[in-house]
Amino acid sequence: MHTNDWVKQELNNAALPDERLIKRAIMITDSFFNNPNSPITEAIKDRDDVKAAYRFFDNKRVSPDKILFGHKEQTIERMKEHGIVLSIQDTTTFNYTTHPATEGLGLCTTSENVLGILSHTALATTVDGIPLGILSNSVWTRDPKEYGKSDSTRKKTDICDKESNRWLETLDSSLSDVPRYINVVTVCDREADIYDFFHKAVSDNRELLVRVTQNRRIAEESKYLMSEINQKPVAGTFLTQIPRDVTNRLKPRDVTLNIKFCPITVKPPVNRKDSKELPDLKLYLVFAEEVNPPAEVEPIRWLLVTTLPVEALDQAIEKIKWYKQRWKIERYHYILKSGCWVEKLQLEDVERLKNALAIYSLVAWKILWLKLESEKKPDAPCDIVFKEHEWQALYCVANNTPQLPDKLPTLKEAVLLIAKLGGFLGRKHDGSPGVKVIWRGIRRLNDIANTWLIARSHFTSNDVGNA
Repeated sequence: MHTNDWVKQELNNAALPDERLIKRAIMITDSFFNNPNSPITEAIKDRDDVKAAYRFFDNKRVSPDKILFGHKEQTIERMKEHGIVLSIQDTTTFNYTTHPATEGLGLCTTSENVLGILSHTALATTVDGIPLGILSNSVWTRDPKEYGKSDSTRKKTDICDKESNRWLETLDSSLSDVPRYINVVTVCDREADIYDFFHKAVSDNRELLVRVTQNRRIAEESKYLMSEINQKPVAGTFLTQIPRDVTNRLKPRDVTLNIKFCPITVKPPVNRKDSKELPDLKLYLVFAEEVNPPAEVEPIRWLLVTTLPVEALDQAIEKIKWYKQRWKIERYHYILKSGCWVEKLQLEDVERLKNALAIYSLVAWKILWLKLESEKKPDAPCDIVFKEHEWQALYCVANNTPQLPDKLPTLKEAVLLIAKLGGFLGRKHDGSPGVKVIWRGIRRLNDIANTWLIARSHFTSNDVGNA
């Protein structure tokens, strides 16, 4: 079996108790990567290997943490090469309403009719958004018995009893093995606008960058966040591009942002019984507001709170650039759902689903990495990802020639050819290929490369026989 080298690198040190289980995890991951958008029975060609994959997911000695143990080690090694790393946290839901036979499903939305699971991930990226790997992942379900309970009931509970505690827990689990000398900034969207989250980060000396939604009380005379930032002068402007919004079918657009910033002291919530015992938190506020937005789009208005000092315009712009990278985890979730079809998995219970999702998480990470790395380092050799027979088959079939190139194709050239296999036209105005055409192309490449291997083996055998 010609296994991708990157798969071996990520899984060779998996914390699985048996070498055979590690080899099985490598086989499954390699098959899934080569066949995204395929059901398990199609992605894994051999019938006995299919049965072994189902046994692997059902094995009580297998867990997501054990599967991803070696990958996290590799992720941390990659993080060491960068001065600052972003750890982007986000939650998504996987809907399995059409698979009610799967045991252990729970509520995953505000509707009592939608069954599934929730997943919360911390994805490590460079400040330029190149995904380095998965630092933490947790999967859970909501008890249907809890449906309909009032907000007032939930507010009486401690943060440890709330689902929102996942942000605090992931802050710990994502950074537990990361050396302190690596400067990691945890980046989150509005769901993480939680006083306890800020408090924990400050207490643990961790760095946060969070888009806030609550107009929190502050110690300054203006008393609230928005009134404080509104009275500040515009410190400068920043021209940037907002990426394509797939959900709302919006094209990328250039925007000009007015930038404001100031230090703040956040007060603890007044509705807490322990409010008087909680400290004020010294943080920094950054506000970015779009200038002259188009009529058909919602204007950019980002209110960011951070533990990092923001005392000059360049520091404020830096935080806005980092927050922009948060969309990378949304692309990661998009690949999981639309590229890997994880919501079509039909497994007997949630524990098996969790193990399968751990494998697919590696596949989704690598597809996203492949797209972004080929843009960031276009001249890198393509064999850092693709096996020899894969790039050879890709080059010859895509260029309709039996002649191999004089030199190894670059990563950008290989990804462009793969995207064309997936339907990318490559016209001047098309820009760079998206993840959808890349995962489609990878699937086609797998069939082409296997045919190439068979043909090469046939010709080699004939040459030997005629010698």
